[in-house]
Amino acid sequence: MAQVDSAKGELGFAGAGNIGARLRTPDGWTSLVSHPGIVGAYFPAHVPSRRAPWHRDSLLVPHSDGLPSRWTPPEDPRLLAHDPSVLAATVLRDAGSAARPPRDDTGVAVLAPDRRP
Repeated sequence: MAQVDSAKGELGFAGAGNIGARLRTPDGWTSLVSHPGIVGAYFPAHVPSRRAPWHRDSLLVPHSDGLPSRWTPPEDPRLLAHDPSVLAATVLRDAGSAARPPRDDTGVAVLAPDRRP
């Protein structure tokens, strides 16, 4: 779960199961860790949440475990300025390789602030 409080400029994140996330802030990319569990079967009694600053240039990229754990977020400022769906498609494309093709259970989403003037 991710929740943005735009009035406070804050992101709240709590993950359970085989979900990971990367957060882009002015200082670079950081990983957000999920708590082990299975939503609907074995949900932990307590899921730790994390709060982080949310800025105009922040991005949140939550993804399933079908994405390799060591995928590299894009750094191209032109790409990062595109619609979030373009960034999600690029992450899916670039995370695979001939040695490890994308898996059919791979999911990627991108949450970005509204950057319209």
